[in-house]
Amino acid sequence: MKRRAAREIAFQLTYEMVMNGEYNPSTHDELLEDADCDSIGFVDSVISGITARRDEIKSIIIKYAKGYEFDRIYKTDLAVLYLACYELLYTDTPQAVVVNEAVEIAKTYSDVKSHAFINGILATVIKEGCNG
Repeated sequence: MKRRAAREIAFQLTYEMVMNGEYNPSTHDELLEDADCDSIGFVDSVISGITARRDEIKSIIIKYAKGYEFDRIYKTDLAVLYLACYELLYTDTPQAVVVNEAVEIAKTYSDVKSHAFINGILATVIKEGCNG
């Protein structure tokens, strides 16, 4: 499984967390049923990191989503932002890759204008030094 597919699974699990308020291990097992060890490791690392740092990431999203109330941001956009902010802040994935992947996920799963919103927030996070 390519990293993009693993990232999309991480997005789907994050979306479920955003919607339900918690992580669902059975969804994880179902989505990763045919995945290789590298993909499972990536998804597990990202999901555990997002879970552990959820409040920190939420505060970053709130800080940089100027003019938007957190509770009114599309849930798909929040899931993309949690995933991308986690990768920007806590992994060594190149920033350009994180932003590109986040924009592509938004184009696939969210509103037609969401990718621009997400790109703007992530650009500001990068510009501000990712320090929340």
